[in-house]
Amino acid sequence: MQTENLKLLGDFLRVKRDLIQPESIGLSKAIRSRAKGLRREDVAYKAGISTVWYSQIERGQALGISMQVLTAISETLQLSTSEHRYICNLVHSIPDALPVVQSATITSKTEKLLFQLNPLPALVQNEYLDLIASNAAFDLMVGFSLMEIEPEKRNYLYLTIANTDWKKFLNINSESQLERQIYRMAGFLRNALAATPNDEKLKLKVEEFTALSPIFALAWRHNSVRQLEEISYTYHHATMGDITLDKQIWSNIDGLSNSRLNIYYPCHSDDEQRLTKLFNT
Repeated sequence: MQTENLKLLGDFLRVKRDLIQPESIGLSKAIRSRAKGLRREDVAYKAGISTVWYSQIERGQALGISMQVLTAISETLQLSTSEHRYICNLVHSIPDALPVVQSATITSKTEKLLFQLNPLPALVQNEYLDLIASNAAFDLMVGFSLMEIEPEKRNYLYLTIANTDWKKFLNINSESQLERQIYRMAGFLRNALAATPNDEKLKLKVEEFTALSPIFALAWRHNSVRQLEEISYTYHHATMGDITLDKQIWSNIDGLSNSRLNIYYPCHSDDEQRLTKLFNT
C-alpha cells in the first residue's frame, strides 16, 4: 500500500474521531480533555487494539492493517457503509494494477443505445463526473445541448458550481441545497480516488474544483465519502416543469476504458406518457 494512502487513512480517521462524543459509544468524557471528540486511546480501547498501534495508524505509519481492525475502527467511529468501504479500499487497494482509463468518447454502439433509449433521458459520464454524451431526451430535459458546452466545462460538478441553467435543472434554489449537492459529488470523487490512488488527472481535477468552489474545498477537507447511488430525485424539466425520476446506473467497460450510463425513469406512468408525447411532437 502506498504511503499516500496511509496518510489519507490517518487524515480521515482523525476527522471522524473528532466528530464522535465519548458518551455516544458508552464512555465518559475525560476530565480536562482537550479533544473535540474521542481521544486516540478511546478509539483503541473500543476497537480492541493498543493505543500505540492506533496512533501509528493515524500518523500514517502502520503497515499490515487487517480487515478485522478496520471493521473494529469503523464500528467505533460509527462510519457509514460508504466510509467503511473507503478506508478498506485505501488499505487493501492494489496500486500496481493497470490503471483504468476514464472514457472521454463513446462508441457507435453506445451512441445507438442512447438514441434507442429516447424518450427516456440518458447520460454517459465517467468517474471524473465528465459528461461524455447525452441523448435528445436528456437535452430536452435540461433545456440545452450538453455537447455544445466546452469540453473542459462539460462536467457534472463544474456545471453544478457555475452554470445557472444546470442548477435550475437540479432544482437548486438555496445555498444549503447547493452545498448538499457539492458535498455528495466531493464524496464520489474521494471514493474514486481511493480506488485509483495513482490517477494524476483525478488529483488535478480535485485541485481545480478546490480552487473554483469554497464549498467543495470545505467538503474535501471534511473527508466526505459517497458511493454511487441509484436514487429518486425531483428534477426541473425545461418544458414539463418538476418531474420525479428514478436514476439507474449501468457500467460500460471496454478493455481498460470505463464509463457509466445513467438512465432516468419516470416514477409515475402519466409522466412517462408526457415524456413520450413531448419527444414525439
